[in-house]
Amino acid sequence: MALFGGGRLGPKTLVVILAKLALSAGLMAFLFSRIPLASLTASLRQADPRWLAAAWVVMLSSNVLGSYQWARLLHAAEIRIPFWKVCAYYHVGLFFNNFLPANIGGDIARVADASRHGPTRAAAVSTIVVDRLIGTVALAGLALVSTLPAIDRFHLTVVYVAVIGFFVVSMTLVWVVFHPRLLPGLERMLSRVGLGALKPHLDDLALRLRDFRDRRHLLGGLLLVGVVVQLLRVCVHILVARSLGIAVPVPYFFLFVPMLAVIVSLPISFNGIGLREGAGIVLFGLVGVGRASAFSLQFTTYLVAVAVSLLGALVFLARMPRRSARARHIRRIS
Repeated sequence: MALFGGGRLGPKTLVVILAKLALSAGLMAFLFSRIPLASLTASLRQADPRWLAAAWVVMLSSNVLGSYQWARLLHAAEIRIPFWKVCAYYHVGLFFNNFLPANIGGDIARVADASRHGPTRAAAVSTIVVDRLIGTVALAGLALVSTLPAIDRFHLTVVYVAVIGFFVVSMTLVWVVFHPRLLPGLERMLSRVGLGALKPHLDDLALRLRDFRDRRHLLGGLLLVGVVVQLLRVCVHILVARSLGIAVPVPYFFLFVPMLAVIVSLPISFNGIGLREGAGIVLFGLVGVGRASAFSLQFTTYLVAVAVSLLGALVFLARMPRRSARARHIRRIS
């Protein structure tokens, strides 16, 4: 419900955030206790900046493609924004997702930006919901197909069952979001806890989502775009590995990285920190990559993503003076 308005973090939310931070810190401490610091620093020092620059460009390209996906959804919701602004808003959202403790921080920022150009805030919210669904289904579908050989080759049956579970959950979310019969029950539940005032927003949101449900060709095309976005992010891992001198055949990246992305998407750690590196050590260790190298691969790839998201920080800082001046003008005339 934070998408419809602001507010301070409640005690339960704060406890969840602290638990995620504790898990990430604990995992990182455990990994550092198992990896000699000298090996880790040696692995990071040999990074070739040319391959890292190429990884940065590919990551940026995947984000621009993700911006295009969101732009198509905005247009369908009658929110007219120039594409360069959509890219700017998208990267501001990525920046907040990377640096705020709650993963929805970037979504709230995107809603706030997009809603200034559209008919209602619910219209902007609907684009974020559908954008998230497309990304989740694209990742789940890619992981389901690309990691299938891991069952027999590496005996990762348990992990693959988790991938299947992620796919089932993602498809269930699609059904829930686009199923109008669930709305009355949700509204009754909110009324019982004193949030009945949200009913008009939910009704509007349900209408917007129903419009998307009827645009199957649009959603099908954007699902393919989402798969390409995920494939580009596999390529980022390949380029970072080349930078670090990690000699792993390319097919293994398409085998392990989607599986890693599913694991990292579990909402149990702070931005996947610790979980990403630990899972990377286990999976890439299956093909002979040492702990220090596997850790460096995952952590450096994460840093590349963070470096690209800093473009959003520049956008956010650049527009602050103009928005502050506009706010002062509104206060003077009101």
